[in-house]
Amino acid sequence: MIKIRASQINGCAFCINMHTSDALKQGETAQRIFLLNAWKETGLFTEEEKTILAITEEVTLISQNGLSEETYRQAEQLFNENQLAQIIVAVVTINAWNRIVISTRKTV
Repeated sequence: MIKIRASQINGCAFCINMHTSDALKQGETAQRIFLLNAWKETGLFTEEEKTILAITEEVTLISQNGLSEETYRQAEQLFNENQLAQIIVAVVTINAWNRIVISTRKTV
């Protein structure tokens, strides 16, 4: 979901297509994918998933406000230091790939 949500924010159609296809193959439901951009308004995501999605949005949109203290503190309550580092690295990595794909004009 990190890869899909960051790609939605960045407008990377190539990555959205690839990662939604992969998610479906791995058992993710179409409903959760369809509602991912409205995750705050649904009951389809766990507290952990909502925190990860908040991190994804805040890091992806880092120029706006960055990762908020509130989100970071919530994540510290749910994840250990290693897990939190892995989440942040996953967000940073997909953002880098989005920029590479968009810059090289890859199409679906």
